[in-house]
Amino acid sequence: MTAERIIQIYGSADELYGAAAALTAATLQQAIGQRRRALVALSGGSLTARLYPLLANPPWRDQIDWSAVSILFADERYVPFDHPDNTYRATRQTLLDHVPARAEQVFPVPSYYRDPEQAAAIYHRQTAALLATHDGRFDLVILGMGPDGHTASLFPRHPALATPADALAVVARDAPKPPPVRISLTPTALNAARTVLFVVSGADKAQAVAAALSASGDPLDQPTRLIQPVDGQIHWLLDAAAARG
Repeated sequence: MTAERIIQIYGSADELYGAAAALTAATLQQAIGQRRRALVALSGGSLTARLYPLLANPPWRDQIDWSAVSILFADERYVPFDHPDNTYRATRQTLLDHVPARAEQVFPVPSYYRDPEQAAAIYHRQTAALLATHDGRFDLVILGMGPDGHTASLFPRHPALATPADALAVVARDAPKPPPVRISLTPTALNAARTVLFVVSGADKAQAVAAALSASGDPLDQPTRLIQPVDGQIHWLLDAAAARG
């Protein structure tokens, strides 16, 4: 079965992120209730500033059994853990330090290696091992989208899109926005999801949203089109400004 697409539009960014927090909590708790554990892939950007602080506080924090959640990252900027641009650092500050998530169940991209290809190979193996222990599926993948249509660190027309079908992590060099080196889960990895949640806010995203949700389009120009989990759901949560196209 192809992915079921659900589009929801909210009047303001505050309403949007509140709805995203509610859906995140419900999805993770449903997974834990059915399988006694959950596997989630988190993204950075505005999510660390707007969504994760909501999840780190009541009521959403108390609705998730964080001890049963394993956490990967959809992508990472290739900078040290203590760098201001590091997504794991921002996620730790806004979410992980405030919930009872066990350290051994959090798997940051190992951006401390000198060679990004080595780090990507290690992250591929970690992702494969975690998927193997979760019936081959993420329970939830949370993604944003940039004004250019990129998601995770999958940029339009970027060579990183041309990865082998069995690759789960890829190095994105010469990224069109800084920092220039990143590691991303591939569409193959992201499509191993039961639920994908796109959270998109702001008028600067309106054109990209319209392209992503149009009846036709080239996935190389709009990488969100590559995210099509088999027998899963894709939720597009938009504020009115992002949805105006």
